[in-house]
Amino acid sequence: MSKKKPEILGLSFVIVGDFNPKIFHPLWFSKHGLIGEHESEEAKIQVIHSDVAVFNLEWLRLQVTRDRFDISTTQEAYFEVLRDLVISIFGILEHTPVKMLGINYQLHFKMKSEDEWNSLGHRLAPKETWNKVLKNPGMQKVSIKSERTDDYKGNIIASAEPSSKIKHGVFFSINDHYESNLPDENNWTGSMVSIIKDNWDESIQRSKLIPQAILEG
Repeated sequence: MSKKKPEILGLSFVIVGDFNPKIFHPLWFSKHGLIGEHESEEAKIQVIHSDVAVFNLEWLRLQVTRDRFDISTTQEAYFEVLRDLVISIFGILEHTPVKMLGINYQLHFKMKSEDEWNSLGHRLAPKETWNKVLKNPGMQKVSIKSERTDDYKGNIIASAEPSSKIKHGVFFSINDHYESNLPDENNWTGSMVSIIKDNWDESIQRSKLIPQAILEG
């Protein structure tokens, strides 16, 4: 199978730690020079509360709870901008306790035909065993966890499932997951920022190669 170009891309950074959601207001971002004043004024705020903060800019979505920071974009032109924003945020919040980082890459591919779409599903989730107990079984989701090949604590999880956005499409999600190896979460924030800086290119490249390898069979 020849290389396919994804129809839709997405990138998110998910960080697990101990956060104060109410500080994550567009005005805070503007005050620290992370976004422009006009961008701050145009932000669409859903909620800013002590337990949760959610707002959207034209190119990103941010959701922060007390234990989870999730920032994402579906505009490829802003992938590196999003990376730099996360680095800047946690450069400012250097004493915020964090313990896990996920660099998550999402891709939607359109298959040439329904037959090709079904063929991929059969290859990823063979039906012989399921046919014994189910009628016309179809793949809903396959997730594979890999050990890391570097010295960091964590793993890589690659998932495939039918696309909810494209007819006869397949959705891949690659979670490049890192965990703190330090006893004190307060000391890992700087290490996490360094991980993003030092491993960005490799992480994105790997996240692009995994779906292609699966599609090519």
